[in-house]
Amino acid sequence: MTSEYELMVVLRVDLSESNRETTLDEIKKLIEGKKGKIVSAEPWGARDLAYKIKNQEKGFYTLVNFNAESQIPNFLNSKLKLMEELLRYLVVRKGD
Repeated sequence: MTSEYELMVVLRVDLSESNRETTLDEIKKLIEGKKGKIVSAEPWGARDLAYKIKNQEKGFYTLVNFNAESQIPNFLNSKLKLMEELLRYLVVRKGD
């Protein structure tokens, strides 16, 4: 049984557009590799952070909606924490 999830990623703002796209493609491949289905990926653009993270004052936000099995959040957490391009990320299950 699949559930709906949201993944918010905050990328370093100093990345080039091609590096941002490559990183987002990697994240999408991780989801699809575990039989998840990407519903949408909305770039929100560069925004100010509430506080500095890794000496960055701004971050590039992207919201990814997807459907997947219940083990996907733990899998994503283990993979995303190793990506240096990310400042922060959060995976949440959408309400029933």
